[in-house]
Amino acid sequence: MSSSPNTRETFRLHMGWLHSWLGLLAGLVLTCIFATGTLSVFDTEITHWMQPEIPLTAPPTLTAPALTHAATLLQNDEAKGTFPFLLLPSRRDPVLRVLNYNGHAFIGPALAADGHIFPARQTAGGQFFFNFHFTLYSGVFVGSTLVCLLGLLLLVVAGAGIAIHIKALWPNLVVVRPFAAKPRAWLDAHLLTGVLFFPFLIMITYTGTVILARAIFPTHPFVQHHIATSLPQKSRPRVAPSAKPSPIPPLLPLVEQAKTLLHTSDCRFILFSSTEIQIFENDEDTLFANKSTAIFSRADGHFLRVEEKNSASAQARGLMQGLHFARFSSFLLRWLYFASGLACTTMMAAGLVLFFIKRRKHSSRHIAFRLGEGLTMSTITGLTAATLSYFLANRLLPSTLPARTGPETATFFMVWAFFSVHALLYSLLHRPINGWRIQCLAVVILSLSLPCIDLFTITHDWLNNYGLYCSVYALAFLCATIAFIAHQKLKEKI
Repeated sequence: MSSSPNTRETFRLHMGWLHSWLGLLAGLVLTCIFATGTLSVFDTEITHWMQPEIPLTAPPTLTAPALTHAATLLQNDEAKGTFPFLLLPSRRDPVLRVLNYNGHAFIGPALAADGHIFPARQTAGGQFFFNFHFTLYSGVFVGSTLVCLLGLLLLVVAGAGIAIHIKALWPNLVVVRPFAAKPRAWLDAHLLTGVLFFPFLIMITYTGTVILARAIFPTHPFVQHHIATSLPQKSRPRVAPSAKPSPIPPLLPLVEQAKTLLHTSDCRFILFSSTEIQIFENDEDTLFANKSTAIFSRADGHFLRVEEKNSASAQARGLMQGLHFARFSSFLLRWLYFASGLACTTMMAAGLVLFFIKRRKHSSRHIAFRLGEGLTMSTITGLTAATLSYFLANRLLPSTLPARTGPETATFFMVWAFFSVHALLYSLLHRPINGWRIQCLAVVILSLSLPCIDLFTITHDWLNNYGLYCSVYALAFLCATIAFIAHQKLKEKI
């Protein structure tokens, strides 16, 4: 028995209300989550750009001198009560790193094949965006819980959006009007990106929500799971300070033995406890991010056991992590992930703008409307300006500045706070269009400044890494172009 037209229309109205208001409340934060998640696709490459002193031309070679020196550095860190580990060379990051978690990112020296330390500037690099993406820079438990709940809300909002537009889906897809009246053009942008990238949106949201849902349960053995999936965590166990850390046996024979035991051609990182050495397989060659482990005695290096993750639940978890983190992906597939994430971010930003365009005529005098539009401005242009400022700070701050990750990240938040105050002020004064235009112009200036300042402060072999730097410059020019077009279009009253 089919439902009546009135019932269907009532259902669509309820779904429309749910999509609009829940989308607004969640979309302000989800836009930031998706934007930083999109940048996290190239987190390793961003770190390379932010540490130009490290050459990337050498193949990923693991040698005994490098491991010996790394073990010494690691024991020195353990003596200070920290929990360091070794990140082994890979195709994307061909250096050996001794890393410690500073509360928000993994930092530490990078070593060459002969064991010497590269004089690289300290930076949070691309891990800053990764941390913000899954914790909103507010701690693992609180931040991850909030992001997980927002992921659930996004699935509801996406379902409501499909319910609203399913009847006219095909006409809206084939008739795109970028130069139509403002509400129609923004709606087309929202629908086009939302529908074409709907499978990616659902996949990335569902897998991320499942991963975080497991993470926020306090009974879950989260410490090593987080390390194994490159998820930082504040509550990791700390080694008791000791003047004489336990000695570490030669590591290269253990790595070679681990490759044989794990049936892999490469290992990714090594964890250390007071009694064990755990060597994890590399998951960059498989879709399943399971990371089986070979465990050795720290006392004398003898083999203890292999921990394989072959159960059905482990395979399902590994598949979720593999799809979400995309470490298995090729260079082309990472760009497809990046483009898809950018499209989903655009969909959310267009939806936020559309919400206020449609209601400006009748609600522009309401204080809640003014606050909402100011927050939307700070989310879109403010976050963009803060991200560009973070990159600029990396080049402008002295490379030898101690603990320079603090000033770098502080620049990001200070610029974002400034743009947010500016946005709210102009919106509350009933001058939002002027606020949008000023901030778009500021984004243009910051975008064009990035390649110029990078070239003037160059301290690296540009020719050997031209692909990396050309990609950054191209994205900066793309950002400047979009902001300039928006600035010019905003001359027309909306």
